[in-house]
Amino acid sequence: MISTVTTRGDKRLRLVTAATAVFAERGYASTRVADIAERAGVGKGTVYEYFSSKEELLFAVFESINADISSRMNGALAAGGSSEEQLLNLLHLGAEVISEQVDLQPVILDFWAASRGKDFEETYRRAVVASYSLFRNLVSDFIREEQDRGGFKTSVDADALAAVVVATVDGLGIQLSFDRSIDPHRITEAFGRLLYESLTTESS
Repeated sequence: MISTVTTRGDKRLRLVTAATAVFAERGYASTRVADIAERAGVGKGTVYEYFSSKEELLFAVFESINADISSRMNGALAAGGSSEEQLLNLLHLGAEVISEQVDLQPVILDFWAASRGKDFEETYRRAVVASYSLFRNLVSDFIREEQDRGGFKTSVDADALAAVVVATVDGLGIQLSFDRSIDPHRITEAFGRLLYESLTTESS
């Protein structure tokens, strides 16, 4: 017998996946809940069994993307290798993510503008702050571990540098959404090698 919980979880995931695709194609303002229901192959009423509004659906998309990024970042660090390889793996992952999600960048900006002054604005702001904090902590923990092993200079402020790394990838994603001619993989590769050179001790 199929679990009701599993069935509901699968249908919710299908709705979030459909919403991700439709938002990217049409933009937040132009997307209707009916469009998402049609893409997911369900009735409009089914959407409201899981989400109270289009805003809540986009928020679910945002949470899904962040959970995926966090999992992939942990996987990149767990894959092992030298400190240089791990650092480059993180930045390569950043390039992959912003390339995959480039069509959603305008959607996030649209949503931020649409939520200004509404009750949902504060909920969204807290979620964004939490996601940035999560990603910064993953990077700063990696830097500190390498400092403890003697691979990175101890004079480096791990928290400050982690914020710069996250800001670099995030800003690159915004640039890419406006200018598709830039190559995020080449840019993050160059940035990663420069960053590694500045982090390593003189004796390494």
